[in-house]
Amino acid sequence: MNKLVDRITIFATLLFSILSITELSAQVTIEQRGLLGTEVAEIIITGNEVTQEKIILREMKLKPGMTASESVLTEDMLRVMGLDLFTRVEFRLRADQGKTVLEIEVTEEWYIFPMPFWDLSSDDPPELTYGFRYTQKNFRGRAERFKASLWGGAQRGFKFKHVTPWIEGTPNFSQSIEIYQVTDISQNLAVKELELEARHTGASYLIGKRWNLELSSVVGGRFRLITAGNPAQLASAGQLDRVLDFQISNFWDRRDLKQFPRRGTFLGSGLKHGWVLNLEKSFTRFEIDARSYLPIAKTVSLCARSAWYPAWGEAPPYDWFLVKNTAPIRSTDISDEGRSFVLGSIEARIDLLTLHYFTWEKAPILKSYFRNLAYGLALEFFFDVGDAYDGFDELAVESLMWGYGFGFLVRLPYIDVLRLETSWNPEISPQNFSLSWKIGVSF
Repeated sequence: MNKLVDRITIFATLLFSILSITELSAQVTIEQRGLLGTEVAEIIITGNEVTQEKIILREMKLKPGMTASESVLTEDMLRVMGLDLFTRVEFRLRADQGKTVLEIEVTEEWYIFPMPFWDLSSDDPPELTYGFRYTQKNFRGRAERFKASLWGGAQRGFKFKHVTPWIEGTPNFSQSIEIYQVTDISQNLAVKELELEARHTGASYLIGKRWNLELSSVVGGRFRLITAGNPAQLASAGQLDRVLDFQISNFWDRRDLKQFPRRGTFLGSGLKHGWVLNLEKSFTRFEIDARSYLPIAKTVSLCARSAWYPAWGEAPPYDWFLVKNTAPIRSTDISDEGRSFVLGSIEARIDLLTLHYFTWEKAPILKSYFRNLAYGLALEFFFDVGDAYDGFDELAVESLMWGYGFGFLVRLPYIDVLRLETSWNPEISPQNFSLSWKIGVSF
């Protein structure tokens, strides 16, 4: 569905051919090494024409009156970059009239994207879905995100979502509100070949609390109406399911940069409980996700992930995990489904072209949004293994599905990472392989 990136990719590629490229200085600059260990008297932020200062300062450990260290400066710079609001963030520690001053210069992105989009299905012949999407990344200058989409064709629906990472006047509370309706072909194996449509209408509300820079929690609920014509598509024997979901999640995030992590740890855990109201039946799913990133050389990082989503009760078929070719296991010619899921991944990321920046000096309009645009290239090798299953008795080594391959991680302006991958599983299909492209790193 997200074909906004198609346009941006073409846009970025054209820019590469016409820009005069300028490599810029390091992102953390210390004018005099003797300033390290001294008390920072003032923090000055420049370049934030839209973004409020407190949104930037909220991401930093370093405050006026605290002593500066190179490690804290680097961590703070990466956290500000992790807001995904700026094409570049530069920290400069300098002396000013006998005082130590930290100057932060940010280059803001263009935040508003009203775009048409389209998608062709993998069917033969392919079917077209088309629509319009409005996205605003930095609503009101407070890192709020607003998305509105409307589409038709093979798939039909609408979606409105507003995320507030910090409710002003509260002690680090956040909220997310979403309303949607989606009509699409059911993908469960029992009915997929019948090409039966199901309509999902829902609304959700989540409220979160950020305890510190690493730890956060989310709690909330969702109400859904699922309409379909075949009982195999639903939990009930009729044509309508009414489902109420409740969830609570906790996250501990020590990754250096969320968009492209190379160092640190991420731990996530959660509990979801759902009720099919018209059947008086319920189901529960526990979630745990552990990720680790270890730099083993200047341009090489080893990344690992293990995730487990065990379920109890009678989860309806539209909430099952679906495994197909490259998602969520990067393989080929695999297909499976189940109420629970387990996944393990190992990945090596190798920089071929470290992150550089360029500026289009002759941009005819909006010149400030063509400054400090990032580009880079990395190579990845990966191995994935996992299984979708119903009961614990079905979880066994011999039932695990796996795949391996390599890919390129292309770092582009306004996209962060375009991932181009090739995956195999010679045990299942010795001659076949799968090609895929996605936005963002795998984990």
